[in-house]
This record gives sequence, C-alpha cells and structure tokens, in this order.
Amino acid sequence: MQINLEILGFATVEDPQKCTTLNEKTVVSDMMLRRRLTRNARMALYLTDQIGDFTSPIVIGNAYGEVSETFDILRCIAANETVSPTAFQNSVHNTPASYLSIVGQNKGYITTVSDLHETSASVLKVGAVKSLTFETLLLIVSDSIDFERVEELNRCGITLKECAVALQVRHSQKEATMTLSGKAYDGYSPSIWAMLEIIEKMVESNGSEVIVAIEI
Repeated sequence: MQINLEILGFATVEDPQKCTTLNEKTVVSDMMLRRRLTRNARMALYLTDQIGDFTSPIVIGNAYGEVSETFDILRCIAANETVSPTAFQNSVHNTPASYLSIVGQNKGYITTVSDLHETSASVLKVGAVKSLTFETLLLIVSDSIDFERVEELNRCGITLKECAVALQVRHSQKEATMTLSGKAYDGYSPSIWAMLEIIEKMVESNGSEVIVAIEI
C-alpha cells in the first residue's frame, strides 16, 4: 500500500555536540518547566516553534530515548544515592511528546515511535496512515546521545551529531515526486536518515512541490 505525503514545511537543528540556540526562554516562558526539559524535548519544542504549529496532531520519534536521564538514574542506583524524581519522570520515550502537549496546550493526537535505526522511516509510515484521518500532521525525530561517560560505551569511536528534524505534512492524491532511496548521511544517527533525505529534496526543490511516496 502506498500513501503520498505532501511536505508543507520543515525545520532542522544540529550541532557536533550539543545544540545551544534553541530559544528556550521564548518557547517556554515558565522557568520551572523550562528547567525540567530534556535535550530531546528542547529540540522538539524548538522545531515546533520554527514551523509555527503547536496544534496539529504529532508523531514524534527517538531511537535511543532519554539516555542522559537514564544514565543519571543508573549512576544513582550504583552509588546507592536517591534517584531524582525529575530524572525518573523524564526517562521514558514519550517525554518530548508530553512537553509538547503541555507547552502547546495540545489536547489532540500525539504518539511516540521508537524503532532504533528505522525510527524516522517508521514515523513517516505512522504519519502517512494518520494523514488519512487528520488534515495536517507534524512529524518529529530527535536523538541526543551525548551523555556523561558515553565514550566508555562508544568503543568504535563513532561520533554522531546532536540533531532533530521536523516535517509538516498532509495526505495528497497527487502523483509522488520522490521515493525514499535509503540514503545514508555520515555523522548523523541512522534514525534520522529517512527524514533527512526528504529535507534534502525540499532544499533542492527551491519551493517546488514535494510529495513523497510512503510504502506501508
């Protein structure tokens, strides 16, 4: 089954280590809430603000979850210390979705997808199916894996940017202008590659209509 998605808008943010220009004070005015945000939540909120759509249904993905908060919990357990309630609250995959709902007062459909390297491809599939129900959707994938002592696990020496991408989409009956080829992007988590390929096409199109065929 093929469902075509028209790309209405996109936004990206990236940094070799840690994205710093995320406009948190503008996007999240509540200081106490802002202090609780995870890296993935900060990036997702930034992209949503860049696109200017806090009300559409959202499909959000991350391959590795909130690894920094999870590491903090494990460190506390290993050291026989009290686990931070905030770290515990923020350790689940749907943390960014929760903050998007709270900040945007979005009471509509929001779901989280986690599929390791296939995360953005799976987000696109879920988004395509949901586009048959909703007028527009916001698709977001973010991954932040720069946490304390990560080098002890990263024995291969692979360096990945902190990166997040977002697409505003809707269902289209028109003929597709592109299909995904599985292109790889060095320095980026494979979980983001499929959506990066669409964004690359958007940039190349220079304002022309981009409709991507999604195989379900």
